[in-house]
Amino acid sequence: MKANLLKPKHLAIMICWLALTGCLGGPSGPTNFYMLSPLSPSQAGTSAASAEGRIRIGLVTVVVPEYLNRNEIVVNLDNTVYRLADFNQWAEPLNNNLTRVLEENLTNLLRGDSIDVFLASDSSIPADYRLEVDVLRLDGNLGGQVALISQWALLETEEGGLILMRRSEYQELAADQTVKELVLAQSRMIENLSRDIAAVIKKTLGIKKK
Repeated sequence: MKANLLKPKHLAIMICWLALTGCLGGPSGPTNFYMLSPLSPSQAGTSAASAEGRIRIGLVTVVVPEYLNRNEIVVNLDNTVYRLADFNQWAEPLNNNLTRVLEENLTNLLRGDSIDVFLASDSSIPADYRLEVDVLRLDGNLGGQVALISQWALLETEEGGLILMRRSEYQELAADQTVKELVLAQSRMIENLSRDIAAVIKKTLGIKKK
C-alpha cells in the first residue's frame, strides 16, 4: 500500500489555508479593553445642590447604529472602509458605556441647578421629563479625524409630548495613532455633547418654570 503523502504543492496550499483560517495561530497579542471616561465633579464645576423643588429627568438607554454594536472598536479608514480593531475592545457594550457616561456627566453638570438626571430604567424614581439620545456616528482614524453625530430629544413624561429635538455634530483630532487616543478623543466629544445638552436643558426648563 502506498503512503498517502501530500505533494509539496498541495502541502503549501494547505499551510496557506490554515494560516488564513487562523488554525496556525498567527500573530496575536493581549486584548486591550477600553472605557469612555466621564467628567469629574471638579471638571463639571458642580455647585451645592438644593434638595427642594428638583426637576427629574430620566435618561433612556442610548441607541447606537449596528456597525458600532459590537465588542471591537471600529476604526474608520476612509469613510467607506472600516476596520475592526480585533485586540482593542470595549470593556462593556458601547450603548451601556455611553448611557452611563452621559448620566454621570449630566448629573454633575446639572446638580447645582436643581435638576436630577438618572437612568430611566430605574422605575422606582418618577421622572418629570425623558431624555432620548441616538448616536448616529462615533468613529475615526487612528492619528486623524474623529467624529460624533448625535440626535437627541427632551420629552414630557406624562403627556409624552416632544419639547425639543436637536442634532449635534463634533470633531476631534486623535493625538497619535493609538486606539487609546482615539477613545480619549471620543470621550472629549461626549463631554462636549453633555455640556451642550445641559445648557439647552437649563435654558428650556428655566423658560418653562417662568
